[in-house]
Amino acid sequence: MGTLMDITKAEAGLDLSDREELSRQVKKLARHELLPHLFRVRGQPYSLDDYPQFRTFYPEHYPPRMLWMCGRQLGKTINLSRSEVLDCAQIDNFQILYVAPLQSQTHRYSRVYLKDAIAGSLVASQLQERDEALGTAGKQVVRTVGYQSFSNGSCIQLTYAKTSSDRARGITADRIDFDEIQDQLLEHLPIIEESLTQSEWQHRRYTGTAKTTDNIIEQLWKDSSMAEWRMKCEHCGHWNIPNLDGNILGMIKAAGPCCVRPGCGRPLAVRNGVWVHARPDREREFVGYHIPQIVVPSIVYNPKKWGALLNKVLHLPPATIFTEVLGISNDEGLKPLSQADVDKASDLPGHAELKKTIRNYSNIVVGVDWGVAEVKSFTVACVAAMTYSGRIQVLFAKRYHGMDYDQVTNDISAMAIEYGTNFIAGDYGVGFVHNQRLNRLGRDVVQFQYVQQNKFMSYHGRRDQVEHWTVDRNTALTVVFWLIKAGQIKFPRKEDSANYTQDLLSPYEQVLESSAGIARKRFVRNPNLPDDFAHALTFATIALYKVSDLGQDLLDVIPEGSFAGRPFDGEQTASTGEVKEDAYGSAGE
Repeated sequence: MGTLMDITKAEAGLDLSDREELSRQVKKLARHELLPHLFRVRGQPYSLDDYPQFRTFYPEHYPPRMLWMCGRQLGKTINLSRSEVLDCAQIDNFQILYVAPLQSQTHRYSRVYLKDAIAGSLVASQLQERDEALGTAGKQVVRTVGYQSFSNGSCIQLTYAKTSSDRARGITADRIDFDEIQDQLLEHLPIIEESLTQSEWQHRRYTGTAKTTDNIIEQLWKDSSMAEWRMKCEHCGHWNIPNLDGNILGMIKAAGPCCVRPGCGRPLAVRNGVWVHARPDREREFVGYHIPQIVVPSIVYNPKKWGALLNKVLHLPPATIFTEVLGISNDEGLKPLSQADVDKASDLPGHAELKKTIRNYSNIVVGVDWGVAEVKSFTVACVAAMTYSGRIQVLFAKRYHGMDYDQVTNDISAMAIEYGTNFIAGDYGVGFVHNQRLNRLGRDVVQFQYVQQNKFMSYHGRRDQVEHWTVDRNTALTVVFWLIKAGQIKFPRKEDSANYTQDLLSPYEQVLESSAGIARKRFVRNPNLPDDFAHALTFATIALYKVSDLGQDLLDVIPEGSFAGRPFDGEQTASTGEVKEDAYGSAGE
């Protein structure tokens, strides 16, 4: 291993035109010790002194799989980019594939982080020069947003794969870096990982932020060695573990992270922590690291940053604290419905028995959510009926696999006839063409379009528009979820309905804050669970209340305070006519 003097001499005196000698010098050094001498950030040597947990990005030997489950804004991405560039500089002909969920994320990573990592490294910059002194004559060095290559034959290729894994097909790689893994689809991973088939390395790395307990990152974490940054109290000797079992919330004090042993409570030296694996038997194959904000020295020992962290803990919802600050998967306050809520509501007779009672309802409607893909997005039709007392009961639902829309529309039309209704409620956007075909088949279709607007519902039937209603999406879903929890919407017994009611567990709440500091809530789909039945049921519910004789609007049945901590005024003035698509896993990503 080289000494600090060796590194300095190599950096100051090495003939950079001799690429082979440069490579030999680099390979002799401890990898994380290279960073201050080979990389600069904002003109300063890049150091991990305040980020000791991220030395794990630069191991001497890579296990086949690695995972980092982190809180937000810890330096995960900057270390991912530096480690990629360092690996390309050290290993000839090493091929890296970077995969993010969205194209915008991939471009930002390339233009901001990767470009800066290369520009801030003298070695990497030299390896991208195209001149005869470096021996690159006849070799192609490519520098684009989607591809960065080096004169030693190594390269970094970038792609995205939230809705499709097709972009990764045909790519050969030695390692795949999955970034923001919590927003990617579990079923895409094996397809993308086929890129490693011909490699002798076959490394996989996953980085991301904790979300719900059924998210892909939590599944990967449970499969890993589950390493925690354990800190020994210098006063009482107690080993503090920053997870739920170790009372991580109890560690957060005004003075910084403190010992949780009763009677102690002294500040912890977070720099002196060590990695301890809950499953050491998995360390050689799949090592996983959990990095919450409260163990990172750059936050703990910066009064301004630690004060901001305390403010978050005091004012943010618990679920946000767990996921964003502590890097721990959590459902509290995020998922509007639990499995227990759905099970409790699934107490009706089976489909066959319910079909015999269709004369006992005041109105019946078929709600349809049209799928736009065959991966985690399917067309779902839902037969819902309203009792004379105003409760809604789901009589039947069906998920359609495949994209033969002629067959699907014929089947939905027959379903409406079978249950004694011509009334169909469908989504207006991607389903417009299919709704028109249902019209031609003799079915009456009311179309709803999800938007973000002040008024709950707005009618659009002017001469230049196709007749439809715009509906504030967050409000509509909030209403339906509340009705389920309140026992106002019921489903057939679990053995008949579980295959579609599971969709109700997919949406979870995400809080967005504008530049003006105004927070708003939106529902986001778990990328690994379909949510189509939830929308088919929502369209049916809105339609049933619209045609009911109860003399009350749908919003009338919801108590004040059910909408993000404030009552929703159903009579508010509608927005100026601008319809804003709410980002919810739309087809355009």
